[in-house]
Amino acid sequence: MSIELRVAHCPGCGNVFQKNSRNLCASCASVADDQLNTIERFLLRNRFANTDETAAATMLPPEKIRSWIRQGKIKLFDYPNLSDECDLCRAAIRRGHICGACTIRINDDLTRTLERERVMKERLRVANSYISKN
Repeated sequence: MSIELRVAHCPGCGNVFQKNSRNLCASCASVADDQLNTIERFLLRNRFANTDETAAATMLPPEKIRSWIRQGKIKLFDYPNLSDECDLCRAAIRRGHICGACTIRINDDLTRTLERERVMKERLRVANSYISKN
């Protein structure tokens, strides 16, 4: 009987650790928990702080805060000025990955592309059809 240990390299520090659900070694998991607690304590005292103010006050990069928002570790419903960024234009968003303006632009582009394809197929169908005279 063999025991299989699943190990990986920690993305935070590069040390080898036994795989777990957090995908972090014990020391990096502890640091992440401390950072998250620091953010939560700051936000409890400063409910209306935005993402950049929170990052400056806690000395953490805004990207880290945004990633925790995206992962659901920081809930936005209690903090009206906290936000994530749109993946395309970097506008402030409170939900999803893409802002409303980019969503509309993408949908319009798709609609135009589908219409062009439909017109091209219609032209090909007409060009390849035969007209018979009786």
